[in-house]
Amino acid sequence: MNYFWIIGKTVIIYFVIIFILRILGKREVGQLSIFDLVILLIIADIASIGIDNDEFFWASFCCLAVLAILQKLLSLILLHVAKLRKLFDGDPTIIVYNGVIKLKNMKKELYTMDDLVCQMRLENVMDISQIKLAILETNGTLSIIQKNESSNTILRIILSCELVMDNIKCLNYDINKIKKALSKHKLQLKKILYASIHHNTLTYYYHNKNKGEINAQSITLN
Repeated sequence: MNYFWIIGKTVIIYFVIIFILRILGKREVGQLSIFDLVILLIIADIASIGIDNDEFFWASFCCLAVLAILQKLLSLILLHVAKLRKLFDGDPTIIVYNGVIKLKNMKKELYTMDDLVCQMRLENVMDISQIKLAILETNGTLSIIQKNESSNTILRIILSCELVMDNIKCLNYDINKIKKALSKHKLQLKKILYASIHHNTLTYYYHNKNKGEINAQSITLN
């Protein structure tokens, strides 16, 4: 057995994987969704086969390159197609809102009370009544906002040009009222990247001709 060749292959594949991750972007390292995790597991599997099998070593580079290109192309497509992005990554789910447990959402995500309590301990939250908002993110982590952290709860109601129905229901806002306000101010839903409601004021980021920076604007919901 040529140990030097095995070590050499390991070093080569190590730098190749680092290079691929740099191409894919920081999101692959910092925020793993199911979509990202599958790609990284396949990359790891192909890399290990390339180290073990001399005949497959150079072919593994071709496979890794194909996966990197596929992931990059899909990421670019998902960047512009919100519905497809939702299919791959899913949506964040509200688990607790103002101390009220959303059991339907927990059942939908197969999220147990033990999971909730475990995450509460990690965030130093002793009781559910202390939670203003707990959201299960698409990467599986639970984001917790305690009641003493802010005086008001602000939820997004539009994300990537689509209404976030679950959040609108939690805020008890009439969806028709929101649509009328958008229509009144000649705002197109398909151009609103992000919007939230606070004190009956809708703050939004509208994608128009300016592609570099988009400033926040506000309208009042009558």
